[in-house]
Amino acid sequence: MDKNLKKPKNILFCIFMLVIVTISCGCTGEATAPSVINENNNKNDNNSITKDNRINNLENNLDKNVGYIEITDMAGRVVKVPKTVNKVIGLGSSLREVVYLGAKDKVVGIEVKEGDKKVGTRMPYIAANKELMDLTPVSKASSNYYYERIIKVKPDVIFIGFNSESADDLQEKVGIPVVVTYINPTGTGTQNNKYAQSLRLMAKILDKEERAEEILNKMEEYKEDLKNRATKSDKNPSIYVAGRVFGGVTGLTTTDPHLPSFEFLGSNNRANNVAYNISEVSNDCTVNKEQVISWNPEYIFVNSATVPKISKELKRPEFKSLRAVSENKMYTILPYCWYGFNEDNALANSYYIGKVLYPEQFEDIDPVEKADEIHAFFNGKPVYNELSDYNLKFGKWEVK
Repeated sequence: MDKNLKKPKNILFCIFMLVIVTISCGCTGEATAPSVINENNNKNDNNSITKDNRINNLENNLDKNVGYIEITDMAGRVVKVPKTVNKVIGLGSSLREVVYLGAKDKVVGIEVKEGDKKVGTRMPYIAANKELMDLTPVSKASSNYYYERIIKVKPDVIFIGFNSESADDLQEKVGIPVVVTYINPTGTGTQNNKYAQSLRLMAKILDKEERAEEILNKMEEYKEDLKNRATKSDKNPSIYVAGRVFGGVTGLTTTDPHLPSFEFLGSNNRANNVAYNISEVSNDCTVNKEQVISWNPEYIFVNSATVPKISKELKRPEFKSLRAVSENKMYTILPYCWYGFNEDNALANSYYIGKVLYPEQFEDIDPVEKADEIHAFFNGKPVYNELSDYNLKFGKWEVK
């Protein structure tokens, strides 16, 4: 590996935060131990559930009058869930897929960030379904749970995008089945397969199996269209993505060697070269500035949420000499990692990137119209204009 490269960062958890002009989304990975939080956010309150004051475990709390099935979740845990699920909570960035599956009417609680009026509407699945913001907040910062609220809203099942330890701990405290889902990036074959397996698992529990297949088939349809268009071009410009968010706003040197939007097009991603051995999967990776300068990509696509930070970096003399900067080939795209990973934004970005790189092959595509089509399919409503109000949008970036 090039000595200038830094090892990819393992995502422990991600924090969604609002920073002056722009916000960043924590892309949730493994969780830390959950904090015990009661209705008044007072951990010392006598009514809070502590390790010494737990309700009975799940097995003792199963309703003997309800039929159950056993499933194996994405952490390999065998969990008994009701055959019929009418109420659900999606924690740790798993609510997105509940919405994708058309089961928003079953949701009885959301995370604090998702219900925040200034933050939630920056997430496509919330922007399209604002009624979800009025639901009871049952978790803060993905892994800090309001146990009493969870029990009060009585979900039949809780989805969680964390590891088995977090799921076991939550399940033991609230006595409700907790199912681990896959909420990490897509991009490579292995990651895509895990996502499909997780979506089908959630669909089985929610009785939305037909919708899951519709989603997976539509995703493949879009990917095939993108690939067919791109391969008809004899152009192969070098490209690079900057500001790949993870747990906060990142800068020019944070990238992704397997960004899904690039993968769909088969584009010449500078960071995806076996000689550099950065990562075999889609992941946030940070390299030294010398490496970016050495790659000197023809086009740079920037997460639109990171523009304020990267604009400051581009004032440095060493970055002004980058080909993409000097030739005015800098472009902004929608955030892919934004409180978890937005498959809708990834596909919409790919059509915009294709339009920039291969204008003849994408001549009939209006990227905004395509984004609205994609968001409507996944979330039930077009939301591009609303996202653009927060400067989350496509565009040529005139670097000053």
